[in-house]
Amino acid sequence: MEITADAIRELVDRRPDGAPVTSVYLNTDGALYPRATDYEARLDGLLRDVQRAGDARGPAAARSVADDVAAISRWVRHEFDRTHTRGLALFASGGEIFESAEVALQVRNIARVGDAPYVVPLEALLGRVHHIGLVVAERDRARILRYRLGQLREYTAVEAEVHGQHAQGGWAQARYRRNIEREVLHHLKDVAEELLQVHTEREPLEALILAGPTAEVSEFRKLLHPYLEQIVQGTARSLPVDAPIDSLIEACQEVEQELVSARRRRLLERLAAAQGQAGKAARGLRHVVEAINAQRVETLFVVEGAGEPGWRAATGALALREADARSFGEPVERVDDLVDACIEGAVRTGAAIELFRDDARLDGHPVAALLRF
Repeated sequence: MEITADAIRELVDRRPDGAPVTSVYLNTDGALYPRATDYEARLDGLLRDVQRAGDARGPAAARSVADDVAAISRWVRHEFDRTHTRGLALFASGGEIFESAEVALQVRNIARVGDAPYVVPLEALLGRVHHIGLVVAERDRARILRYRLGQLREYTAVEAEVHGQHAQGGWAQARYRRNIEREVLHHLKDVAEELLQVHTEREPLEALILAGPTAEVSEFRKLLHPYLEQIVQGTARSLPVDAPIDSLIEACQEVEQELVSARRRRLLERLAAAQGQAGKAARGLRHVVEAINAQRVETLFVVEGAGEPGWRAATGALALREADARSFGEPVERVDDLVDACIEGAVRTGAAIELFRDDARLDGHPVAALLRF
């Protein structure tokens, strides 16, 4: 499964067949868990938790979750290859794993049993996802790489026949020097065209990092398509074309964090500006639930770990109190976590989700929202 907004929406919209859904997120980072038995021990603890949750749902659910537990344990131990994976998400129901995601980023060890897949950690990852291009350009060589979800992949490498200096030292006559300049320019144009193909033929780039010698990078930037020029991040990085992969990933991670921080700052400024304007923002669980029911949420802000039980009416409307749910239509059912239900509702309507570690930036509220219309 590729982690995109559409993929998460499809996961949430998966039609239940009556059996509960077991969702497991497992951190498999080799830096924390050098041996497979290290993260397998964490997995066993998570699976014991979900089995207890299944037992609480009755005999039929307990048997179904037991089958999920066996399937997940078997898959992780015998089919999983963590070579390029630091985080794993598995979703099972009726004893079968129906979806999985492997990412090069850490995830928190979490397991849930519910009527639908638990997607909050996926939304947390999605909030960090940016498609970043990295170009390291030198006078006769260049590399174009793409970064997403912790993985840096090389799109292409470009090499050119560019003449150098005479053996005697010094540049040749003016004509010879101009020929060299034209060769370098032609090479940089080829790199710019390749980069434009990355943007137009694949997922569009959201940010672009340039690296290499100052003179070459300055000339290369002049050749970029206007859109690509607009998304260049900062000044050129002093990295050689054969720089180690860790240095390149570090540059991408720095830019990605800057993008996340800038986006959150803009959204929180909008939320603050909407203070006291009920038509533009909602604060607190009751008001956010009303906005979710009306499908008006544009961006949902959630404190990780926040939760409160509630109710769902036959129409799908959510409510804090049973009597309020009945007013929307009977029969009603208990909802274990109303915050999770709000997240699912937001995902289904295409709203963005922003997760925070504490409620300080939400004025003490567990949830808030910017509204549409």
